[in-house]
Amino acid sequence: MERKNIKCHFISNTHWDREWKFSAQRTRHMLVTAIDMLLDIFEKEPDYKHFHLDSQTLPIQDYLEIKPQKKEILKKYISEGKLAVGPWFCLPDEFCVGGESLIRNLLLGHKIANEFGKVSKTGYSPFGWGQISQMPQLYHGFGIDFASFYRGLNTYMAPKSEFYWEGADGTTIYASRLGQRPRYNMWYIMQRPVFYGKRDGDNRRVSWGAGDGIFRFADPARCEYEYQYSHRKYEYHDEYIAEKTEQALSEQDDEWTTPNRFWSNGHDSSIPDMREARLIKDANAVYEGVDVFHSTVYDFEQSVIRDFNKNSPVLKGEMRYPFTKGSVSALFGWILSARTKVKQKNFETERLLTSYAEPMAIFAALCGAVYPQEFIDKAYNYMLQNHGHDSIGACGRDVVYNDVDYRFRQSQEIATCVLERAFMDLSGDIDFAGWDKNDMALVMFNPAPFKRSMTVPCELEIPLEWECDSFEIVDAEGNVCPYQNISSINPMYQIVQDLADAVDVLPVSRHTIRIFVKDIPSMGYKTLKVVPKYHTRAATPINMLCGINTMENEYLKVKINSNGTLKVTEKETGKEYDNIGYFKDTGENGSPWEHKTPEIDEEYTTINEQAIVSLVYSGEFETKYRIVLNWAIPENIVDGGKRRSSRLAPYRIEMLVTLRKGARWVEFETKINNNVPNHYLQVSFPTDIDTEFVYAQGQFDVVKRPIAKPNYSLYDEIPMTEHPMNSFVDICNKNEGVAVLNTGLKAYEADNDYNHTVYLSLLRCFELRIYVTPEEQNYSRIENGSQSFGEHTFRYAFMPHKGDWEDAQVWKAAEDFNMEILIGQTAPTEHGKNPLEKSFIELENENLHISAVKRSEDGLGCVVRLFNPSSETVKNRIRFNGGIAEISDKQSPIERQVHSFELPCTENRKWASVKKVTLEELSETELSVDTNGWCDVEVTPKQIYTLKYE
Repeated sequence: MERKNIKCHFISNTHWDREWKFSAQRTRHMLVTAIDMLLDIFEKEPDYKHFHLDSQTLPIQDYLEIKPQKKEILKKYISEGKLAVGPWFCLPDEFCVGGESLIRNLLLGHKIANEFGKVSKTGYSPFGWGQISQMPQLYHGFGIDFASFYRGLNTYMAPKSEFYWEGADGTTIYASRLGQRPRYNMWYIMQRPVFYGKRDGDNRRVSWGAGDGIFRFADPARCEYEYQYSHRKYEYHDEYIAEKTEQALSEQDDEWTTPNRFWSNGHDSSIPDMREARLIKDANAVYEGVDVFHSTVYDFEQSVIRDFNKNSPVLKGEMRYPFTKGSVSALFGWILSARTKVKQKNFETERLLTSYAEPMAIFAALCGAVYPQEFIDKAYNYMLQNHGHDSIGACGRDVVYNDVDYRFRQSQEIATCVLERAFMDLSGDIDFAGWDKNDMALVMFNPAPFKRSMTVPCELEIPLEWECDSFEIVDAEGNVCPYQNISSINPMYQIVQDLADAVDVLPVSRHTIRIFVKDIPSMGYKTLKVVPKYHTRAATPINMLCGINTMENEYLKVKINSNGTLKVTEKETGKEYDNIGYFKDTGENGSPWEHKTPEIDEEYTTINEQAIVSLVYSGEFETKYRIVLNWAIPENIVDGGKRRSSRLAPYRIEMLVTLRKGARWVEFETKINNNVPNHYLQVSFPTDIDTEFVYAQGQFDVVKRPIAKPNYSLYDEIPMTEHPMNSFVDICNKNEGVAVLNTGLKAYEADNDYNHTVYLSLLRCFELRIYVTPEEQNYSRIENGSQSFGEHTFRYAFMPHKGDWEDAQVWKAAEDFNMEILIGQTAPTEHGKNPLEKSFIELENENLHISAVKRSEDGLGCVVRLFNPSSETVKNRIRFNGGIAEISDKQSPIERQVHSFELPCTENRKWASVKKVTLEELSETELSVDTNGWCDVEVTPKQIYTLKYE
């Protein structure tokens, strides 16, 4: 066919999976070879214009840890634009991590790239399994106006490669699915035939006698290592140039609406090759009117924008569409339920670092403490390394998750140290005037952006020197805060640490109690006093029991059925929900990316089981039951995975079911010691809610999804029944609904059966099959981590409510469920200046959420990030630290010690400015602040709204 003015952007690149089939260290060994090769090519081949390092900066960090002497030459090539790095730190799966983590990933990627001279402002996203609904807003917030990706798209939605993408908040950017074979088209069409003589570049079979010196270890300890080429031949087959240029063009002739073609020459962990420069010249000479040239991803994207067809379709929201013929790639999104522990540990780390340690360190800095920026940076670095799509998606080898677990542990350890020091500084900076030195304070810190009244678990220790037989807890006004005793340990001898002295010992008794505390300020603290009591009489206990295996609070009545499920009555409406929390188990014959049921599958449930139910304790504020199910499920799949075994294995499930005063949900803590392979375990919540839709918490969004299953005949990939969520999924209509809250689980299923059942995915256990070639590699013969054997604990809750999810403030409930109150127990001193009760961040109305309180990237101020997940514009007012700016007169270590670690006290200085800034923290609008420190904000639906205080 005749072709005119075709622009083929030949882009040299690699797709760098930091850890997947290999460990991060083994991959780094290859990375050093790749970057050393690139630097040599840049030096020796002037026609080799550019290399794209897969949109991330983590490979630069990894490389320089081995070769720090190469930093300056990397700076040269990055600043010149020859080597493109960023905008990401690593390539995440967007659905498996929190929204704020995606922003921090981009911020760190920008920081590192800018330190080397230039950040690649491209939305090239060859990673993850689908795209979140808010990605257009996130990219736009970093000055990126084009997204290039392919998973989660099909030819029904995007018949051509170019389209507009509109995010949840209405932000619209340009986008492309990049045509056929998107990130490796030239690798198979041209490079393999021309460089290696493989006319059929898709042929992956190798001959032993090909002359490349194939090599492997044959000793037992290393025999599972892969073969390598010890003497790969260096060739160039120019006889294939014309044929393969034509193939490259013809494969994409019907894919594009602009003259631009994305010719990508890169592969998984591939290294650059100097022959690419010659290949470009030779391909460019084949046709007049076809311009083949060494390009960049940024230049490709900007060229498409300049030539964009204004009639291109507008795709909206998340991109999670199944594969159709002609599409680029299957979605392969079942990684959501692979190795659940990885997702749980990530949630714990995100919460500890972003919701506790970092904000607490900011609040302490506002009072004069030194801000531990280096520690916080290190903690984020460890955590974000685990957000690489294969790492967090949990589709790799067992060695990867040993390293992932290590990095989560390092991040949590650092964050805990930061949190401890900050909380100690804040508690020590409270003005205890009028208190005796022998008094005891409990400082309740609330990390949520709303005031809370709730039952708070506490492990209180009473000094034995008090010689009291009881105690009372009162607030600043002298009001008694009632509590419930659970258990006691007496005596205990607790260590008191001091870096400047030997450790001391404090004899105490420990009391496990539940305190009902009213009005703990938003993002702030409330101080209570513990008062010793003598010669007290035991009071008549009050409890929440109201029948056999039945308990109730203000909102719910909960009866435990004989099969271990719950019958829950929502007291305001009188509606009953029965068989809540039964388990369903089916067979699994899939992989990390795909759930496949055996040809003959059998479903097992606990509906007809007999549970062992026992009361753990009851009281005025908390009642807990233990439920044990001695179940049995098929011990494996048999006949090559065609059916489940007829032999059953014992499968014990233990649940602790808790109801608390003031809680609108009943909570489950489920423990399982998984001893069975190849099965898929879910917990079930029949809701009987008449509706067509379900709502799931996403990244800065609540995503509305239909319950009805799609028409499977339309697709060439079986559509997923499991879908992503963060801390809740809600099924509702205008009148009523049910929210299922959770801690760290990422997958749910909503069924349009008679009961409109919602399922949480707990375990999906499978053989580790990895498709690196058309032939499947099954690593299960040498490792079994993907079967998730061992102990697991899952935390979730059932919350019926009136109205829809917005009426019931379910997002707020999920934060209430997951953001525990921190408690500091301290002896008063004379060194404090702050009141007994304080809110560091106040919202006049509790209709916005806060995802971050952090130091600004330039180090000159503080950043508070608000967002509005609702469907209505929200007007509100915010006040940060009462309108008072940070104390700038920080102490040296010696000054801190000399002043008994009292924080400095200076005149109250108001914030000099408050600005609305982009996600990249570039200034947008100056905001006015009244004399009391309040600032007016208006946040449109689904908008992320970032403020910078200086």
